[in-house]
Amino acid sequence: MNIGLAKYVGLGLLSFFFLLFAFSRSLPAGAASITEDAVRLTDLQGHWARTQITRLVALEAVSGYPDHTFLPDQQISQLETTVLILRSGGFTAEAERLTSGGVTATPRVPWGQQYLDLAVQKGFLSYDAASGFDFAAPATRLWTAKLLARVLYLTPPASKSGTAADDLPEGTGYTLDKVFSDVMPVDSDDQACIRAVAAAGVMSGYPDGTFRPFGCLTRAEMSVIISRLAEQGWVRMNAGRSLTGWISGIETQKGSMELELTSFGKAQRFKVAQGVYCLNANQEYPIERAAGYIGEIILDKSKKVSWVNLLQQKNTVQNPVKIRGSVKSVALGNDNLLIVSDLNCTERILHLAWDTVVAGEKAPKDLASLKAGTFVDVEIDSDRATRIELLEVKNISGQVEKLGDRRLYLKGTASAKKPGWFNNYEFARMVDKEGVRKDGILPGEKVQVTYLDPFPGEIDDEIPLEIKVM
Repeated sequence: MNIGLAKYVGLGLLSFFFLLFAFSRSLPAGAASITEDAVRLTDLQGHWARTQITRLVALEAVSGYPDHTFLPDQQISQLETTVLILRSGGFTAEAERLTSGGVTATPRVPWGQQYLDLAVQKGFLSYDAASGFDFAAPATRLWTAKLLARVLYLTPPASKSGTAADDLPEGTGYTLDKVFSDVMPVDSDDQACIRAVAAAGVMSGYPDGTFRPFGCLTRAEMSVIISRLAEQGWVRMNAGRSLTGWISGIETQKGSMELELTSFGKAQRFKVAQGVYCLNANQEYPIERAAGYIGEIILDKSKKVSWVNLLQQKNTVQNPVKIRGSVKSVALGNDNLLIVSDLNCTERILHLAWDTVVAGEKAPKDLASLKAGTFVDVEIDSDRATRIELLEVKNISGQVEKLGDRRLYLKGTASAKKPGWFNNYEFARMVDKEGVRKDGILPGEKVQVTYLDPFPGEIDDEIPLEIKVM
């Protein structure tokens, strides 16, 4: 089963992660966490996993120690790893239903017995005798990779010499097969597990191209694994606590700071918690300078911003390309797309960004509310829509009297409120009543003209956008 078909959601994993460490290290309930008055974990300065760890702390998924340390490089045991991974695979309910002592060959452990029993029962782990499992022993990276691959039902991608990788369905989460320089001493079955977790993006190697299969897993590395599982949908986050978008403003009034976040045309304002934790490229960064960045924010229980990670600075397009047309559809999901039919009846598929701006007097509250048929001007950078401006259009119906001098005349008397002709009509989109493109208009045809009126009350200024033959 591939990753796209095996997304079991581990309910409660994130909150349980802290409890697991509490079991083995007796952490008190008052352990350090990021709250409204954010507590700094003092041993993360310069640590490679600082962003992922503080993100999980802000979500109250993991916690530090009472002395405000996290001990990121401390090893995690095999038992802790077993329980965590089974919960991430969605086996919590099944483990809790398991009869105590149901698997007689399973080693006895001081806690988490049902999870260990279930792991052995399902073949995730196999031990012939009680001495085969040391619950307190550190979990190696290979041991963890094998367990992850089995619990999450991950399979390795096709090898570089094969062609099956090209046939993998979209959305499986697989990347190209990764080759590590130090896994040759590992047997082929175990290598397949390493390739599977690496390709699925659950575990990764080191900058020098190694995987270090016999190295021991640390609290930092497990935090990163949990973070990746959450990002890929294996684990549920606290709903509504994590938001991503363009930080379009930071304001301080009467000693209270507010952050404005714009996401797909929808702007929201949040109060900022005292001591908010703001990161840029894994380094602490002044929250006052966060405006203009695309980033992720996390809200505390009071709906105040307690954590910010700046992902990239918003680029200003100097000379954007402009498209004029009407909206066909908006798709928001894994791929956020705007489909526009331009004035040549050509469909243009444009990617929407977090910082896409929707403007206009009647602009909707967000992109999801943008209606099909709405005429818009769209500024694009490559194939990305950066600004969508709704056009204020008018409609008039009538019969074509004549065509001449690049002007279309309608029968009837013209007035300031009722145009009698349209200049440069050939630049307008010409369609039949079904919306199918026409090559021209003939005198005598009944038409509906959609047009702009830049100077209401004046004549000869109208700009035709679409001429529909009825």
